[in-house]
Amino acid sequence: MRHYAVTIIIVLTGSSLYANDIEELYYDLREKEIYKFSLDLFESGEYYRAITEAKRYISAFPNGRNIENAYKSVGDSYLMSREWQTAIQAYDEFLEFFPSSSDINEILFNKAICLVKEENYEAAERLFQRIVNSSEPQKKHKAILWQMLMLIHEKRFKEIEELLVDESVRQRVGQEMGMIHQTVYAKRNAAYKSPIFAGIMSGILPGSGQFYNERYKDGMFSFVFNALFISGAYLAFDHENIPLGIALTIFEAGWYTGSVYGAISGAHKHNRKIDKDIFMRSVQNFELLEYEVRRTPNLSIIFRFDF
Repeated sequence: MRHYAVTIIIVLTGSSLYANDIEELYYDLREKEIYKFSLDLFESGEYYRAITEAKRYISAFPNGRNIENAYKSVGDSYLMSREWQTAIQAYDEFLEFFPSSSDINEILFNKAICLVKEENYEAAERLFQRIVNSSEPQKKHKAILWQMLMLIHEKRFKEIEELLVDESVRQRVGQEMGMIHQTVYAKRNAAYKSPIFAGIMSGILPGSGQFYNERYKDGMFSFVFNALFISGAYLAFDHENIPLGIALTIFEAGWYTGSVYGAISGAHKHNRKIDKDIFMRSVQNFELLEYEVRRTPNLSIIFRFDF
């Protein structure tokens, strides 16, 4: 009886250990399967499905070996889907949970790009500065170029001059120094229109503000219609047709006000177009048009920065 009891105990113990090994092996395989599926979806451009799988990995394997990459994948997938605000929130979660990650600069860089797309240039510039000040070399060169571009875009020329005095900054942007100076010159000497002056001109002579804004068809249209309403109202009152004269005067008041507002708005649009053109030329000149979001051993995912 003792011999059999020992045998049974050994068999049962061995079975228990084998079951634990199977369970651990299944856990590892399942973790790898979900993570790889999420990665495959991302690389094939199915970003929303990639987000779902990455979040499933995070929920099922909170201590998994790929947990950092899963959080990063959520942010990158939202970025690639142009969900800028949601991507920012996802990157903030990564920064909260993994403050010592080796990918911090890349996360900050991608978050800054989202802020640029949201036109929150000041916040983006702060993140680029944080990358530049960090001890990690990752993304430093591109970050300082973006920082320069943000400062130029916001016409903060004095801060640019102060940065370029720093020898370490000059070394990092040595090859692009000439382009930086050219971009600053272009921005300083851009042919901006004065919205106030455009409005005053259209107030004096309807359509002239549009001509000042180089919108000649709009100017001619505004001038002709205002002239017709003014002439019509004058003739109506001259022929003692008071009701028609009042109606035409009311319509003319609307056209006149619209002409002034259109001139002011046109000047703002003209200036925004100049800023956009300078910005996009600078992005291309600094070779910032495309940047790598993620690299795997066999594939690079590229995000095109355009407007």
